[in-house]
Amino acid sequence: MILGLIHNRIAWEEKEIIEAAKRKGVPVKLLDSRNMEVDVTGDKCDYGVDVFLQRSISYTKGLYSTLVLEAMGYRVINSYKCQEICGDKLKTTIALKQAGLPLPKTRLALSQDAAIKALDKLGYPSVIKPLIGSWGRLVALLNDPTSAKAIIETRETLGDNIHKVYYLQEYVNHNSRDLRLFVIGDEVVAAMYRYVIPGDWRSNATIGGKTEACKVTDEIEEIAIRAAKATFSEIAGVDLLEGNGILLLNEVNHNPGFQHLATVTKVDIAGKIIDYLKENM
Repeated sequence: MILGLIHNRIAWEEKEIIEAAKRKGVPVKLLDSRNMEVDVTGDKCDYGVDVFLQRSISYTKGLYSTLVLEAMGYRVINSYKCQEICGDKLKTTIALKQAGLPLPKTRLALSQDAAIKALDKLGYPSVIKPLIGSWGRLVALLNDPTSAKAIIETRETLGDNIHKVYYLQEYVNHNSRDLRLFVIGDEVVAAMYRYVIPGDWRSNATIGGKTEACKVTDEIEEIAIRAAKATFSEIAGVDLLEGNGILLLNEVNHNPGFQHLATVTKVDIAGKIIDYLKENM
């Protein structure tokens, strides 16, 4: 097998994947999605690889580079269909809902006035999230109608119409932590708790949240694998919230980072990714 690694930055995870491939005798060809230039009406480009692993940080570059490569007949993990769903929180929520999975109460509003009405129905505190985005960016806790109105009015001035599509969720009291699970195929290979940052309410490890290894129970594994399948994810980071003793799905990430997870659990996640690619090319 020859692996094509699509990227637009070689971060810790990509270095680990390259090193794991080397250990396992898998040649790697790098493809920087920022430099892609393809004749989409011409013949198939011969990249000399058997399977591509999509690791572009940019959602847009990852999505469209995958679309073009799949149109040429290449196998890309994760697929365009997966990225299209997971890269959009509304599409993810709909896919998970249709699969019968547990979710926080979520409402969509398409105007400022409609958003305020939706929040009145959800109650306070609630959370507003961008449809597209990660690492906790542009996510805000709305504690009351005054703060909600101020944040929504700000979003109305941002220019991009995507910010005027309001994705609103109930705030789940999750004991100051959430769970990140790493799914490869039909297995949860690693799991950790992510704790809320002092003075903040978010638990993202990328913004400084403390992490701790988590035991994978049958219930956790079942929900995570069903979530991955519902979103057509072969490799996924699945986030769960513990609310009043009930596990709720928060997010499915199609291009998950795993530095913190690999460090805290001592699991060779990069090696397991290479093993999966070899078995499923």
